[in-house]
Amino acid sequence: MELILKSNDKQSIAKIIALAKELNIIVEEKKSETETNGINREALKEQILNFRATSESSFGDPVQWQREQREDRDIGAILENQKKLIELEGKIEIEETE
Repeated sequence: MELILKSNDKQSIAKIIALAKELNIIVEEKKSETETNGINREALKEQILNFRATSESSFGDPVQWQREQREDRDIGAILENQKKLIELEGKIEIEETE
């Protein structure tokens, strides 16, 4: 019979291996796919975390886009619509202070 155990917790695996050896069970370690391809998982993680783009995104500057979106809004019209919605729902009557 063959039993395959997979875990990233090295301490738990070490305990299982020690128990298996006490029970005279043969333990064979198989290399993970990333190790067999010559890719170190930690090195790959660091490479991803330290990635810096060499050019601007093809989508443009997100901060500039957000500023432009906010400039397009007419705050007065939004507030007027909110007043109308509240009055329609019958929650409260809003008096004009102008």
